[in-house]
Amino acid sequence: MISPELVIAVAVLEEQHVRRAAERLGVPQPTVSAVMHRLADAIGAPLVAPSGRGIAATAAGRAFLPAAQQALVNLSTAGQDLQQVIDPDRGRVAVGFGHSRGPRDIPRLLDAFLAAYPDISFTLKQGGGHAVLDQLRAGILDVAIVTTMPPADDNLETLVLAEERLCLTVASDHRLANRASVDLRQAATDTFVGLTPHNDLRQVFDSLCEDAGFVPQLAFEGEEHETLRGLVRASLGVAVLPRAPHHDPALVEITLRDPEARRHVRAVWHTDRRQAPAARRFISFLTTSGAKVLRGG
Repeated sequence: MISPELVIAVAVLEEQHVRRAAERLGVPQPTVSAVMHRLADAIGAPLVAPSGRGIAATAAGRAFLPAAQQALVNLSTAGQDLQQVIDPDRGRVAVGFGHSRGPRDIPRLLDAFLAAYPDISFTLKQGGGHAVLDQLRAGILDVAIVTTMPPADDNLETLVLAEERLCLTVASDHRLANRASVDLRQAATDTFVGLTPHNDLRQVFDSLCEDAGFVPQLAFEGEEHETLRGLVRASLGVAVLPRAPHHDPALVEITLRDPEARRHVRAVWHTDRRQAPAARRFISFLTTSGAKVLRGG
């Protein structure tokens, strides 16, 4: 679908050298020279001219190069789009997700999806919830799996996949470790470790503490749940976190009685952009089966 002549012309203009262009493309040097002569005849002006011991782009060549480079990009994209239409069970989906989704949710979702569509591949980008949503809005991602509530936007579709209850996570020798449930105010005198202020869970934590009538004493702020669990394990504080993916005998997770001690796991995607067939298949899977998969079905 991409013109070999166009590829050769771009290589020559970029390299400013016929031999190097031929080596780069793996074609004979006489073939490259012949193509450049044919293009000069067709355009009505040479794209390159002798300069010292080599060649240099002419005014026509300098004008031609940016348009030719963009044409190659457009043709490559068109070829990928066409291939996805011809064979919709192939293709690549760009998925972004928050840090806490990596250990369990994303592997579960991809494993279940790929059981039905093994030839679809994924580009995965992990980060803070707000950063992931920014990449989605910028068109870098097809789908975001986050706990951050996206801002009101008529062009974004949001699907709740799961609800996470939050717990007071303490070291196994903590004074509250034998409790089945607690009110957060029972830990008001404890030192806490928490996520940084821009994190959505930190905002929930701050709200819970305000409702409980105290300002938490924060010893450490981190970016990831596992970092906080490590600090709790070392008895450097307590934390409000969702349940860990795996049991850790050094930690105890105590149910918080506050009904607001929860957050939602959401899938988010654009509704105003044409999705490739592979992305549409993944979104359809999330809509019909995502919640069941995260429940362990």
